[in-house]
Amino acid sequence: MTLNTRLTPAFPLSRMQAPQSLRSVRPADELFGGLVLEAVRPTGPQDLPVLPHWELRAWPVARLGDVTLEARPLLPWLGPDDLRAALREVGWTPLGPVRGRRG
Repeated sequence: MTLNTRLTPAFPLSRMQAPQSLRSVRPADELFGGLVLEAVRPTGPQDLPVLPHWELRAWPVARLGDVTLEARPLLPWLGPDDLRAALREVGWTPLGPVRGRRG
């Protein structure tokens, strides 16, 4: 076998500049929720929990648990500890830290 090393690229380089970083197409005031966490669902088929004073979205992808939840409090004084407590009340197990959503 022969190893060829080149000092010139094998394909022509483009003179175009790299694109600017991509930004969200939605305005900041349209972002859904401010809190994100992973959770384990109760055993058996389970839909998204209905929590008073919270709006939730879920994705079936998580590192630690069954689902990743994004939550928006409907009352201004609710925070991460309130979200964890509300999930436990309906049988869900919150895992790891509750993180702020990156916008």
